[in-house]
Amino acid sequence: MQNAEDAPVSDAEAAKLFAPLRDRAGCILAVSGGPDSSALALLWARARTADPTLPPAVVVTVDHRLRPEAASEARAVAALATRLGLAHRTATRSGGTLAANLQAEARRARYDLLVDIAEDLGFDTIVTAHHAEDQAETFLARLARGSGVIGLAAMARFRTIDGLLLARPFLDLPRARLAATLRAAGEGWIDDPSNRDPRFDRVRLRAAAPLLADLGLTRDRLVATAEAMAAEATELDRRCRELLSGHGRLHPGGWISVCARQFALRDRSTRIRLIGRAIRAVGGADHAPRHTALEDLEAALTAGEARTATAARSLGRCRIERRGGHIWISPEIGRGEGRRLDLAPGERGRWCGRRVWLAAGAPAAATIAPLGRAGRLGLRDADPFHHLDTGWPTPAAVVVESAAAIFVAGELVAAPGLSYDVAGTVRWSNLVRFAPLETAFADTGVGSDDDGVR
Repeated sequence: MQNAEDAPVSDAEAAKLFAPLRDRAGCILAVSGGPDSSALALLWARARTADPTLPPAVVVTVDHRLRPEAASEARAVAALATRLGLAHRTATRSGGTLAANLQAEARRARYDLLVDIAEDLGFDTIVTAHHAEDQAETFLARLARGSGVIGLAAMARFRTIDGLLLARPFLDLPRARLAATLRAAGEGWIDDPSNRDPRFDRVRLRAAAPLLADLGLTRDRLVATAEAMAAEATELDRRCRELLSGHGRLHPGGWISVCARQFALRDRSTRIRLIGRAIRAVGGADHAPRHTALEDLEAALTAGEARTATAARSLGRCRIERRGGHIWISPEIGRGEGRRLDLAPGERGRWCGRRVWLAAGAPAAATIAPLGRAGRLGLRDADPFHHLDTGWPTPAAVVVESAAAIFVAGELVAAPGLSYDVAGTVRWSNLVRFAPLETAFADTGVGSDDDGVR
């Protein structure tokens, strides 16, 4: 006898789940071929038949080149998309071997490829098939790592990623209902062997689910707790935005400053959260530093008089100090990793976590790197702060030297965040586009997969 846990999702229910996306320009449906994402493609096709106001969508499968079967699996997804009347693309990861943290690195590469295709198509939304069990397993995985309120917050149904909307319409649905929907339609799915590999946390947590349920830690109980944490985390983020918008600056050069006195007046949880978000946005890390490290940094920044200086500290690939009545968070230079990006015309990549595009019509390849001391001293005929209103504090030389700069054949040609271009026929600031720091900061909000590990 069928129950609510394994009843197929109806066409009307699917249309309701996707209704919030009606006004989007276009949607990328992330489909690997597993039961959850295959159901996403099937239900989208049915929902769009019932509701033609839904935007156009393209099914995208990412081949990480980690398994020899991946190419044939992508072809199977393409065949499913064709049967459903949906366009399909396969995105293939290039580059070296994924090693240190296989699933985390694969996830990062997957989202980069999905964002690339969305930008190419002029779409503004990525849709994934995360469901209720994913929500519960994420909560348990973060709890096991010692996460605080932010890390334990539920995955957000909607959040931003590189300026695009990431939508997860299935978060309230049990996994069994998605599989049942495919069975009822006579559609199969691909079984990824990594879903049975005990090396991965999620596989072990899935195996432990029955025992946890016997102890009262059911899926629904875990999801409810995660949602309660999300409500608290959302309020904390609201206070962070309020502080930064009223008493801070996100500089186009790539650093953040905030009034030290106003910072000290806020509650400690808000101060710690703001530091963590700012470090992630400026340094480009996937996760905030460990909570204990943030606590130590917050204590140092609020000790003594707010107007006095503190010794600069390094954390999360950032340089942090209190100076001149402000707290400064800027990219740390000299560490090498992530601080040099070589782009050929038409290519895109990441610098300090921010997306960077080099126009296809650029006359040469370009390198994105910190301005550096020589570059700062080379701004002889430019006032790099002429475009700023008087409310902006003046940064120290080392902060200016961290600004993103463009080099061609080893020569400085522009520092866009400082409104500086070398005089000549080519304005390189117009050929290289950086995602705004505001976009990076927005991506670090609740639901951004921040561990918040203690």
